[in-house]
Amino acid sequence: MKKYLLACSGAFVLTVAACAQEGPGSSTPGTAGTTGSAGTTGAAGTTGNAGTTGNAGTTGNAGTTGNAGTTGNAGTTGNAGTTGNAGTTGGGGSTGGGSAGTTGNGGRGGTGGGAAGTTGTAGRGGTGGAAAGTTGTSGRGGTGGTAGGGAGGTGGGGCGLTADCIVGTAPSGLDGYYWEVTASGNTALSGTNYPFNMPSTSACPGGAWDTAGYISTKPVINVKGTTGTKYTVNINVRGVAGTRCYEMGTPGSTAAGVDSGPNNGWYSGGKQYNDSIWNTMEVRVAPKVAGQPQQTLNSGYDIYFANSFQNSNSSAAGTAQWWCQREATYEIGYNASFPVMGGGTITLAVHDSNCRALQNCGPTLSQQNCNTTAARTISMSGVSPAPAANFAQPRTVSLNGTTYYVQWLWIDVTSVTSP
Repeated sequence: MKKYLLACSGAFVLTVAACAQEGPGSSTPGTAGTTGSAGTTGAAGTTGNAGTTGNAGTTGNAGTTGNAGTTGNAGTTGNAGTTGNAGTTGGGGSTGGGSAGTTGNGGRGGTGGGAAGTTGTAGRGGTGGAAAGTTGTSGRGGTGGTAGGGAGGTGGGGCGLTADCIVGTAPSGLDGYYWEVTASGNTALSGTNYPFNMPSTSACPGGAWDTAGYISTKPVINVKGTTGTKYTVNINVRGVAGTRCYEMGTPGSTAAGVDSGPNNGWYSGGKQYNDSIWNTMEVRVAPKVAGQPQQTLNSGYDIYFANSFQNSNSSAAGTAQWWCQREATYEIGYNASFPVMGGGTITLAVHDSNCRALQNCGPTLSQQNCNTTAARTISMSGVSPAPAANFAQPRTVSLNGTTYYVQWLWIDVTSVTSP
């Protein structure tokens, strides 16, 4: 809100009147003395003296002309008020909480009707500043002078490099986002699978892998900040998911997966391996960020995968399976980073080519029926924002009268940086 200080000036006029006097006659009748001329009026100075009275004429002779009053001294010109000092800039906090600019000091008013002090320059707000600066103190008026008005320092502006300011908070933002592979469709399944299809159909589309099955795309998350500015989003991911093989990109870790404990499922760039039936979990970033490696396969966005395992063949429970495509779900827990552009978007997507996903049935491989009593639960300690008190584990969904133990990930944005 702009503020204006209206200064008013006053003019004072001092007027002093002088009166004529008549001289007396002589013993012999003489001609009356002529009236002495009145003294001229003193000018209206601040301390100007009134003109003195004319002297009476001598006997018989005309009165001599009265002496003019001396001119009053003019009031001295008021000195201009000094310029108000600008409010200092609010300092940016580490999380965008900069201090507000301090108050600009008002110019001091000139004395004797001098000009007003010029307005103090407003202090600029610090990045991520909190409260606005208070209004500057008005200049003190001189004698008859106009008071100078210093402008107040402006409040700290901008949002700062915080998760809420750049990528937002769930449910519409990324921080605290609960990403679930939700059971859908109307095909009942048994064993270790659950239906993952168009919500109102049992038919699973075939054809080329890229369009086969079901692709569930979550609502777009808008990247805020300054349009065209590059930001790095740092995340902590936790959850329970079926794993997938990917290729032509960079894994977040080259360590083999483990049956018990957290696994790093991050994979930058590339694509799915072997067009298999296991579901993807994709983070799509648009527009593309210049200079990112292994991001040439998609023209409209950069891609990152959240449920990757290493492509190593291993024997477990007497059955040879790829670690990255086992008939099981695993604990997911890792830190990762990816770049985005201010004004861009983040879209979370799951693609399953045969319209069925793996339930959370515990660590045992090749189960004929889901052992729900062994379903994995994980610690959510330290995530911020924390899940609600009623965030029960294992996570379940009821569909068409059947309860399924679903895959899910929780995304905690730990920080946002900008080069």
